[in-house]
Amino acid sequence: MNNKKGKVVIVGAGMGGLTASAYLCKENYDVLLLEKNDRTGGLVHTFSREGFSFDTGPRAFVNSGMVKPILKDLGIEWETMENVISLAIEDQMFRVDSMDSLNDYKQTLINLYPEDADDIEKIGKSIQKLSEYTKTLYAFDNPYFVDYMSDKKFVLTKLLPWTFKLLYTLRKFKQFNMPMEEFLGDLTDNESLKDILTQFFFRKTPTYFALGYFHVWLDYFYPKGGTGVLPKLLHEKILEGGGKFKLNTTIKEVIPSKSKVTDSDGNIYEYDHLIWAADLKTLYKGLNTIGLDENVTKKIAAQSEMIFSSKPAESSFILYLAVDRPLSYFREKGGEHAFYTPSRKGLGKTNRETKEELIEDFEKKSKEEVFAWLNDFCNLNTFEVSIPALRDSTLAPDGKTGIMISCLFDYDVVDKINGAGWIDEFKNEMENQIIKIFSKSFYQDFEKDILFKFSTTPLTIRKTVGSTGGAIVGWSFETKSPVFNELKDMPKSAQTPIPNVFQAGQWAYAPAGVPIAMLTGWHATQEIIRNQGKNK
Repeated sequence: MNNKKGKVVIVGAGMGGLTASAYLCKENYDVLLLEKNDRTGGLVHTFSREGFSFDTGPRAFVNSGMVKPILKDLGIEWETMENVISLAIEDQMFRVDSMDSLNDYKQTLINLYPEDADDIEKIGKSIQKLSEYTKTLYAFDNPYFVDYMSDKKFVLTKLLPWTFKLLYTLRKFKQFNMPMEEFLGDLTDNESLKDILTQFFFRKTPTYFALGYFHVWLDYFYPKGGTGVLPKLLHEKILEGGGKFKLNTTIKEVIPSKSKVTDSDGNIYEYDHLIWAADLKTLYKGLNTIGLDENVTKKIAAQSEMIFSSKPAESSFILYLAVDRPLSYFREKGGEHAFYTPSRKGLGKTNRETKEELIEDFEKKSKEEVFAWLNDFCNLNTFEVSIPALRDSTLAPDGKTGIMISCLFDYDVVDKINGAGWIDEFKNEMENQIIKIFSKSFYQDFEKDILFKFSTTPLTIRKTVGSTGGAIVGWSFETKSPVFNELKDMPKSAQTPIPNVFQAGQWAYAPAGVPIAMLTGWHATQEIIRNQGKNK
């Protein structure tokens, strides 16, 4: 171990922690990764049940010019499959296979809301413009992981002109940083139309992200073997590089002045540098500032206050189904990855005023009232549908199909229901509601062919990965983010006010899906390398 550059302890083996570990092993650091679960990958996982494979976390990956280049930079080879998105509203459906599909989107909306055709044309132009900006953002793989400078002609003729376009795009993004609901409110008075355009995004998502997402759908891909292949490949690379894992280990205390962390069994782990790639509220709850400089403790206290006052984003409800129907049936019914909205009416007050009233006055509500709200919530919602075996046929038995149907869901609702003691009854009711809706429409009469079903809730996510509020992308857009949330500030995302402690993962930048979580892991390694260089 004498030739190692320093000892790094990483807490949390999600995508941020795994990426940081892989890069630090590559740089010859002594790396120990601590994980509370019995597996690595966090939210990203593929599991099997009775021969059917299902994914947790994302249903597919967005490359974002990062995921594939990072693996290539680490020397990891993998096989990926095509992942085409379908959008369906009531009986209107189309595939998003190019930017020309935006015309199909506009026509679908006009068919549903003919009286708002002019508004839809204006909205379509905004989607087109913001999607073009997003296209600029993804035009090249991230220069952090690709050596462009060796090809001077490419730099002068393509990369340099793109850089100016990128700077222009970032300025435009700032102009469209208002909540999507607010922006659309200036283009249309039709509340249903606004809901249909926004209800598969997190509340108050910035306009540039939500309306520019049409191009992001074209960037989706799926790994052969399921999404869980990605953390497995990183895990293997870390072991190959001499990194160590300790699973089933929950950290209870961090003492920066002594450069050590303690787990729930009292074991102590010393470090030169610490990367916290887990829930940030958990870090600040277990932070012991004894022995630190007064100015440092003041900065930590200020950051801690922001962390605890900030709200996590929405979570999700996921229904898993095994169906005795062949893949060919589902290939013609939305394909491998679809977003389906059963009603043009939109969620409206059901997911705003009525839900807030339900949470605030839950003790006064009967079970029947909660189920009545749930009925409206399901019938008016937008669902994400994923069929792993339509990308990789080995992920389901011959002649049968595994399906995941999910929607965004608030942690507070299931937390109240769990406290009342009837969470299993609620899960069963929601499962049946979703099956009934799909059986009447998207997958006609498929309820009679279901072999088995089960589901997970925001409580499952909270328990499994320790994510506050069961959040799947970190911080909410509804409150001020306690971390950086502009692309220009991304290089600073790993910094904390705690000496020799860095952060990574979905809580280190807002918002953070898999690509950003991985990028924050890389930035954390760069902070350690720079920090060690200064101390030489």
